[in-house]
Amino acid sequence: MKKIVIICLMVMLGVTASAQQKKSLNSYISYATFNVPGDNATPYVETYITFDKGSLVYMKNANGQYNATVDVTIMFKQGESVKNFGKYSLSSPSVADTTGIGGFFMDVQRYSLDNGTYTLEVILEDENNKTDKPLKVEDQLLMDFPNKFCFSSIIGLESYSKAEGEGNNIKNGFNLVPMIMPYYPENVSKLSFYAEIYNAKKALGEGEKYLLNTYISTMESNTPLNSFYFTKRMTAKDIDVIINSMDITNLPTGNYYLVLEARDRNNEIIGLNRYFFQRNNSAYQIDNSMLATINTEDVFSGKINNIDTIREYIKTLSPISTMVEKDYADELINSDDIKTMQQYFYTFWSSRNSADPNQAWLDYYQQVLRVNASFKSINSKGYATDRGIVFLKYGSPDRIVQSYSEPGAYPYEIWHYYTLGNQRNKKFVFMTRDIVTNDFKLIHSDAIGELSNFRWTTEIYQRTYGTYDDYGVDEAANPHSYGDKAKDYYDNPR
Repeated sequence: MKKIVIICLMVMLGVTASAQQKKSLNSYISYATFNVPGDNATPYVETYITFDKGSLVYMKNANGQYNATVDVTIMFKQGESVKNFGKYSLSSPSVADTTGIGGFFMDVQRYSLDNGTYTLEVILEDENNKTDKPLKVEDQLLMDFPNKFCFSSIIGLESYSKAEGEGNNIKNGFNLVPMIMPYYPENVSKLSFYAEIYNAKKALGEGEKYLLNTYISTMESNTPLNSFYFTKRMTAKDIDVIINSMDITNLPTGNYYLVLEARDRNNEIIGLNRYFFQRNNSAYQIDNSMLATINTEDVFSGKINNIDTIREYIKTLSPISTMVEKDYADELINSDDIKTMQQYFYTFWSSRNSADPNQAWLDYYQQVLRVNASFKSINSKGYATDRGIVFLKYGSPDRIVQSYSEPGAYPYEIWHYYTLGNQRNKKFVFMTRDIVTNDFKLIHSDAIGELSNFRWTTEIYQRTYGTYDDYGVDEAANPHSYGDKAKDYYDNPR
């Protein structure tokens, strides 16, 4: 899966040379993993670093124009050992005038890495703005290309075209322009993407056929959307290139996955990968005329005749609803239209399990009862608390650290999931200021699409060390003292 790490610091706007010095580098960092299959397979990671031109300080060059220069350090480490790295100075495109500089430019690099788990460390510094602290970010990277059927990462593309020759933007005969971020506003009507499939011939046999399903699913419930589902019959090769575009004009606002799924002749899944993206589409609304076609006397939800009961049932759906569904449900439960509530409730579950929507609801409701019993707070039912929401979205965690009496710390919990889809080793950190309330708030997660806060330890130890401003807003962790365990619990789950 393509990974994204976002560094967004406030940009001080200005057009004079002195105002430029107040700027802070603004950058978007992502990466994707690929393989060159064969007897001497050579996996590699591709890094994409995008810079906001307006956040950089420009200096006049020998040609009388202006450039910004960024010093880049990229390291791939296992423990204290550096397995590969890049250290270079990157020059921006030249401009004739520094007034009103806007837009972005991207740097693409490739690094060979053996299969394994690495710490990716990126350090960026504006060479013309030494008063600004260098930006530093770390993330965990997994290189996993077994000698069997598998996918590369999926890259979201701003555009692509046929090309010849070699270059960091050229791959298998195509010039690829990656998306800066996996965000698709309503003026973007297509989702273009690139991926590679490896070892199909070795796994299935020469000339064997298999199906490649391409579809969009909701992030909240991983439900495929029927209107965005396509199937293609493939012939097994050593490597196959997937490059395509999907019309997303009618895709509602929300968080989604683009899914590539391969199945063999027995309809067994032999490979799968996903690409997370966000969509903003204010023009899309739920079609009331379609709901009106549902005869409530013929469906299970028609038997829920108490308006307060069905209101409550619809409220419980929030953790697994899309943004559009949440907005629609909020309006619906404030009305007295029980029939539309019944129609909506049925449509919601039919879209998740068309074969047996009633059983899908009953299975989910058992989990709702479970979180209500475990996570209810003084002011909220369990399904409306942060822990309840995470549990209903992702299921029971594999490990939970509960630390309620650590000296100097507010009570906190760290949930560890070994797998979330094709994400691995994902964690959620919850904290409360008063254990009596049982109201633990999510303060950090490294899962895609969830709240990410690199200062999360500061919040836990704020009881001892005070607010961020007491020791600098750029600090990523609290000053260490005896007995502080949160970071160790996070890095080394018990």
